Amino acid sequence: MTRLVVGADIGGTSTRVAVADLDGTVLGIGRDAGGNPNTVGIATAAARIRTALEAALETAAVRDGATASAVAAVVIGMAGYNTAIAAGSDFLTNSLVPAITVRPRIVSDLAVAYASGSPLPRGYVVIAGTGSGAAEIDSGEIVARRGAWGWLLGDEGAGFWLGREAVRQALTEAERGAVRSDLGRSVVAGLGIDPANVLEGLLRVPYEQPPVALARLAPLVSELVDSDPGAAAIAARSAEILAGLVRELDPRPGRPVVVTGSVLQTDPIRSAFAERIAATIGSPVLAASSGLAGALWLALGDLDQPPDPEVHSRLTATLVEPHAVGARRRTDE
Repeated sequence: MTRLVVGADIGGTSTRVAVADLDGTVLGIGRDAGGNPNTVGIATAAARIRTALEAALETAAVRDGATASAVAAVVIGMAGYNTAIAAGSDFLTNSLVPAITVRPRIVSDLAVAYASGSPLPRGYVVIAGTGSGAAEIDSGEIVARRGAWGWLLGDEGAGFWLGREAVRQALTEAERGAVRSDLGRSVVAGLGIDPANVLEGLLRVPYEQPPVALARLAPLVSELVDSDPGAAAIAARSAEILAGLVRELDPRPGRPVVVTGSVLQTDPIRSAFAERIAATIGSPVLAASSGLAGALWLALGDLDQPPDPEVHSRLTATLVEPHAVGARRRTDE
């Protein structure tokens, strides 16, 4: 019987589970709603993982005759992974189908992000979406981490921070008489502020919405880097802050740095970040791909024979767009 592996990528907005063979051929993908246990609770998280797993196994059975009893390794990468680990055997039992007898390994979403970008067991991952953080990863486990403290205490350099800095620039200009810069005017327009009451609006509107909503202004900084000195300065500070998170991990030169999140997966901040990493530690900067690819790669690594790096390339190529594989979501539970 051909052995199989299962990888799961669990976040706040979606639960995705994939089944693959040892050659890296993805046989099925299942989905459900978000399964972060810190948000939806342990019982709901486990139920959603199981629903997605059952759907993935059904697709794999149709495509290849695969059975759950052939599963030899399971890796679940998830936000809120410490909560899931603390829940113990009940969570693990309720997440799987009875025919799967192997014990799953639960790892951080940072670990699967790193593994999706590099086949090497040890390196660094930096996330910069709404928030920011960095970690050193070794075979799916976090060795050290920096940042990811949330908008109130940290998350410098990422989406919320960029949006807040853009608003601060507009406020500085408004206090001095008028908002004249491209960035400042774009912020005023983006927040829907009355041009006749700019200062009052800038001080009021951001407080009328959740703080992290300022992250939606982050793209303005990137779009205006070439035309607005203030935007260019903010982007440069972002790149330096994010590179600093890696340097704080005391990295070994040459080990890969995988980046994920909207801020670091698009220019110009990604290029400026990569230049700083190359200049200080000489490491390649790689983009994370699908978290499912990372979870499956880690599951393959848990078997008795190290997987071929070509398998990693096959997984990441296949899972650039998960909808490419017949994916189904169970709706009958």
